[in-house]
Amino acid sequence: MNHSALDALFEEELKKWNSPGLAVTAIKNDDVVFAKGYGVTDIDDPKPVDVDTLFAIGSCTKAFTTMGLALLIDEGKLTWDTPIREYMPDFRLYDEFATAQMTVRDLVCHRSGLPRHDLSWYGTSRTRRQLYEALRYLKPTQPFRYVFQYQNLMYMTAGCLIEVITGQTWEEFTQQRIFDPLGMSHSNLSTHSCEHLDNAARPHRVRGDIVDRIPYRNLDAIGPAGSINSNMTDMAKWLRIHLNGGKLGEEQWVSEDNLKQMHAPHMPIPITPATALLDMPDLKHHAYGLGWATQVYRGHVMVRHTGGIDGFITQTFFLPEHNIGIVAVNNGGTSLSIAASYMLLDQLMELNPIDWTERYKSQEEELKKIGEEGKQKLLSDRHDVPHSRPLEEYAGTYEHGGYGTMVISFKDDTLSARYNGIGFAVTPHHYEIFRLENEEFDILSLADFGSDLKGKVNRVSIRLEPTGDPIEFTKQNSDAKKQD
Repeated sequence: MNHSALDALFEEELKKWNSPGLAVTAIKNDDVVFAKGYGVTDIDDPKPVDVDTLFAIGSCTKAFTTMGLALLIDEGKLTWDTPIREYMPDFRLYDEFATAQMTVRDLVCHRSGLPRHDLSWYGTSRTRRQLYEALRYLKPTQPFRYVFQYQNLMYMTAGCLIEVITGQTWEEFTQQRIFDPLGMSHSNLSTHSCEHLDNAARPHRVRGDIVDRIPYRNLDAIGPAGSINSNMTDMAKWLRIHLNGGKLGEEQWVSEDNLKQMHAPHMPIPITPATALLDMPDLKHHAYGLGWATQVYRGHVMVRHTGGIDGFITQTFFLPEHNIGIVAVNNGGTSLSIAASYMLLDQLMELNPIDWTERYKSQEEELKKIGEEGKQKLLSDRHDVPHSRPLEEYAGTYEHGGYGTMVISFKDDTLSARYNGIGFAVTPHHYEIFRLENEEFDILSLADFGSDLKGKVNRVSIRLEPTGDPIEFTKQNSDAKKQD
């Protein structure tokens, strides 16, 4: 493996993706064979990225949560296939059958029947406990155990389960039982811990030639699904435990059987618009295990996970048959991490090179084009019929058991909305339907207002979950509020 050639390659890739920073590491046969940082941690305060720079790893956190479950199963405190209600009698979903039958295994292989419902927690001020209690109000879109549907709130629930079993918070347990034994001394469990560190990458948003520094997205409420921050030094230690069959030195730290359970495919991942980036030549047979996904990469079995949260994307994987593991992360929120990780693997395995950047950029452009066409259709598919009430009558506080509170305000003859800290312009579309738009997060949805028998606005339905029915919020005040 030519380190100088890789340096030149990754410096060039950094420019192609316009990402501020990139860090990568590779291990083979228990040795770190490559580890390097490129670019800067922050465009406003440029400092070089190195192997100890902390990045948010997003959903790669999920494997740490399932590792925690595996350790408790090894101790006889849990089993993968015991219903959750036996440990948490207050566990309740919208679907009574799923409530009664959901097991620990079901919880972490994405077959709950629930779609993502991500906007119910994204940016929320609610606590983990409040989100847990709100699960009962979130409607499924598929029958229980029928179809793979990626779901962050079930991982949050897995963290709540760890808390019930151990009497520790998920954060305390993960620190003491995973980070400390593995020597992951740099890693932490909240962006609050990164904000004042000198060697922590800051998140950025890349839009063409424009790169903006953005705030950290705090995920504490759903921490077990995605709140860990780590670096290449620590993540190499994490890969080792998976490649060494669960051994830490001479100690069998986690049972080989439970490690195999985590790595084994449990649910096939169908190729849909949401998973379209998986559907490429040389990447086949996608499935999900327990905190890890599996695929066949150019004929080789790969256990992998990506993690994406505002301003960061991480790719973590290993090839058990070749004793190879790779991690790549960037702070531009681009697919650079995925492309770079595959390029590094191709070099390490002496495979013919593939222009992964061209593949991902082409597919992303196609998905963007489809999204824009959908928006244009929505905007053009309207009737020239105005709303029937003064705008101030639509204002008020609206509630939903699972999604929480949305406030719609009237000021200066216009409406605006605020939900989970995100602001929306509210613009008449036709009839009693208004557009909700947020340019920063690229959100465009329709809000359909309804009224009671007296003709007063008393509800609004909004499609916040793309794969499900519109979410109906109920107005909490009978009199419209006007904001001065």
